[in-house]
Amino acid sequence: MQFYYCQTDEGLMILEKQPIAGSTKLARGYIMGKSNEDWQIIPTADALPFQFRVRYSATKDIHPHGGPYVHATTVVAGFLCDLLCCPLTSDEGWLKLILSVSPRLNETFEGIKVIANMVLLDKTGSPSYSGVDEGTLADGFRLSVRREHLEKNCVVDGYFVAQCSVAIIKDWPPPPHTIIPDLCHDLAKMWNQQDLTDVSFSVDGVTFSAHRLVLAARSPVFRAELYGQMAESKMASIAIQDMRASTFASMLHYMYHDSLPSPDDEFFTSHDIQHLLVAADRYGLEMLQQACEERLCFRIAVDTVCSTLELAEENTYPRLKSRCLDFLTDAKILSMVATPDEYIHLAHSFPSLFVEVRERFKEKCEGQRWFPIKSPVVKKRKRHGR
Repeated sequence: MQFYYCQTDEGLMILEKQPIAGSTKLARGYIMGKSNEDWQIIPTADALPFQFRVRYSATKDIHPHGGPYVHATTVVAGFLCDLLCCPLTSDEGWLKLILSVSPRLNETFEGIKVIANMVLLDKTGSPSYSGVDEGTLADGFRLSVRREHLEKNCVVDGYFVAQCSVAIIKDWPPPPHTIIPDLCHDLAKMWNQQDLTDVSFSVDGVTFSAHRLVLAARSPVFRAELYGQMAESKMASIAIQDMRASTFASMLHYMYHDSLPSPDDEFFTSHDIQHLLVAADRYGLEMLQQACEERLCFRIAVDTVCSTLELAEENTYPRLKSRCLDFLTDAKILSMVATPDEYIHLAHSFPSLFVEVRERFKEKCEGQRWFPIKSPVVKKRKRHGR
């Protein structure tokens, strides 16, 4: 197949099949969209950001294992920006958008760093993050979104828009310099070496040592407990109830290191994050709470959605609850989740929540019959604090 490009006021446009007047044969390219009626490159007021506007109906004709894909190219700051829209090969219910940046012919990235970003815009023109999975690539950026989320929140007059930006950093990499340890590094070092600790905590049979000033600076609850009128302010050792030792260790790690374990850490599971979220809420650690919610939103799976939804309902985490409900609107997922005892327990414990799941599912599956689940007697479960 041959590809052609045409220089316009909006940038470098790629066309398929029949060339138009003034077009030139393209030496490089990808499988691409049917015509420029399927997409637009829209400049913004700034020099580098631009918008990729895609006709949504055009995405329904593309398949994960064969084109044509909706695809366009433009030039930003002298670099070619390829934009691709196609279904995920593993799930046609998802669309992926890729922004790939490359130097023009006979040029290289030597001495230059390119940082690309892309975000979907909702119907109000604001960034839409819910229901979207995103990440950086070596030469660009990619995001994936459920079609149902796209249709409901982002499609306006038959089109959806991705806001794209490309930052060009010259003279890269910067010259090497001496890394000066910062405050977090020093505090973490003190904690790791158990240096100058002045308070200890007994949690589920395990003893942890820490620094009163550090805990008070990080948590308003610890501040009141260690320096207020509470009895604990006079104690050298404090007992913590209704918390796992591993959860308290993770909370201390965050307070000293200002970070969570790596998302790839197989020993830091979704259930561990659920317990840590409750602990963060208990001790007023807002940033830790947000980090845990964010991690849980992207870790929702068939085997964790029920426990996560129960946690969100019990402790009033609306964003996490909404993400779980969105996850359950997929018919295949709901059919796998709707029979285990955990889901039956959830329906018994929170009848109104069961109604929300059913109604949201109905909205997405009009015309399909809904068979309510008959719930058996459910055994009493332990709370998330343990």
